[in-house]
Amino acid sequence: MSFFLKRLVYSKAAKFALGTTITCTSAYAYDSNTEAQVLSRNVRTLYNGIALAVDYKFNFKPQKSEEAGLQIEQLHERTANRVFDTFERNGGLYIKVGQVIGTQAAILPIAYQKRARRLFDSAPAVPFESVERIFKEDFDGKHPSEVFAEFDETPVASASIAQVHKARLKNGDVVAVKIQKPAIQKQMNWDLRAFRLLLNVYERIFDLPLTWSCNYIEEHLRMETDFEIEANNAKKAWKHIQEEPSLKDKLYVPKVYDEYTSKRVLVCEWVDAVQLTDKDTLQKSNLDPVEAMKIAVEAFASQIFRSGFVHGDPHPGNVLVRKGPNKKNPVQVVLLDHGLYIQESEKFRKEYCLLWEALFMLDLEKIADICKEWGITDPNMFASITLQRPFTGKKALHTGVKIDIQDMYEMQLHMKERIKTFLKDQALFPRELIFISRNMNIVRANNKAMNSPVNRINIMARWAVRGISRGEGSLSSWRSFVFECTLFFMSLSFWLVRLKDATNRYLFGSKARGLEDILDETMKEKMYEQFGVRIDPSAFDA
Repeated sequence: MSFFLKRLVYSKAAKFALGTTITCTSAYAYDSNTEAQVLSRNVRTLYNGIALAVDYKFNFKPQKSEEAGLQIEQLHERTANRVFDTFERNGGLYIKVGQVIGTQAAILPIAYQKRARRLFDSAPAVPFESVERIFKEDFDGKHPSEVFAEFDETPVASASIAQVHKARLKNGDVVAVKIQKPAIQKQMNWDLRAFRLLLNVYERIFDLPLTWSCNYIEEHLRMETDFEIEANNAKKAWKHIQEEPSLKDKLYVPKVYDEYTSKRVLVCEWVDAVQLTDKDTLQKSNLDPVEAMKIAVEAFASQIFRSGFVHGDPHPGNVLVRKGPNKKNPVQVVLLDHGLYIQESEKFRKEYCLLWEALFMLDLEKIADICKEWGITDPNMFASITLQRPFTGKKALHTGVKIDIQDMYEMQLHMKERIKTFLKDQALFPRELIFISRNMNIVRANNKAMNSPVNRINIMARWAVRGISRGEGSLSSWRSFVFECTLFFMSLSFWLVRLKDATNRYLFGSKARGLEDILDETMKEKMYEQFGVRIDPSAFDA
């Protein structure tokens, strides 16, 4: 009797297993052919997330040999490819999440830094039928042909969240029509749940603070998918430009057509202009690349230190250059894509201005006080990250120290402890810094791509002091004198670097190396010697 019962149980179990397999396989196959591919993307994320955690848990072990060091580097490369390949295959918001991680890649192994820079915000365009459907759903069944006199069915650009078509309104205005891809809204909640789940799992496995920024990042990613918010951001950014007399005619934000804008469709004025880092085309168009870069750096410095309303994605495709409105302003910079903005609190804006002033005054006590206020226990490391150049309270650093494989491993372990203690109180850390760091990294990369034509750090320091004068009164005469002396010597260094670079290129045909390149190399050396952080200088190149 027991034999027949066992066979019956096994038979039922086998049928259940077979049925479950068929159901799951069918569901997966069906999902793979839908626009959103929610099941496929989540399965891919969870599978690769678990595989990565297991790989690190069992293969990251201390050993004292060259072979062991090579194995660790191979582990980093393997897992970095797994993470960013998943982001690219999933597309959509995964690209945005990957970019946020990429801007903080300096604390990750070099393999992650190199792989992060290959994560481009581009994607295949959806067919025009999908564009028609989105437009009809958002505008009471109207077809684009009923709204526009002309509408180019072939998009001029396609990114992870949306694509852009050129069109002409019936009044003759040429416009850019940004259409959200239809799967984004269906994917968003699942994508963000998967992102949050993985961060929680990794935080437990690796005992590292990872989830503290999750809510803030998620909030802003959701805002980026709402084009009515983007339209309001564009108008707010334009308003702040009008309030800065020194930038008023140097910057421009394309007009938004509110009557043709919805949560998934954004219609803006079309602008013919050249990308900020396209030096050859700028010169052929008689547009001064140096002046253009200076205006761009000032634009984002004014946002960070004065208005507190900061563009989160100033890559070259979103920063264009065209002929200025008059002889006094022969060059004008045009800011596009206002979906990702952050609004600084007034408290943070003032403190960040004071921090930059203190960094240039070597006011270590003020730096330490602000860091303590923000729950940061390592002021020197934070100062280096803020300035994107080495900073120390000491007069000299120990250099030229050779580090072997075992030292490298131990420093990576020590880095884990440093990260855990760096944010002693995560609740105090200003979330604004997540996207401000992203802004500054991209601006730095833009300047570097053009061979560092402007002294970015000095420009930002001056705007920081202007930010102080807005809310805290001006600097004292003595502090103002010391500050100006510091800027003078930094300017002198900047021009000496440019003179040396020009001489080497003229006499020896050397490759151009601007100040940003030199700062990158120095930062690489000092961050490793001081903090055990290994940086690939080209990780954030534009």
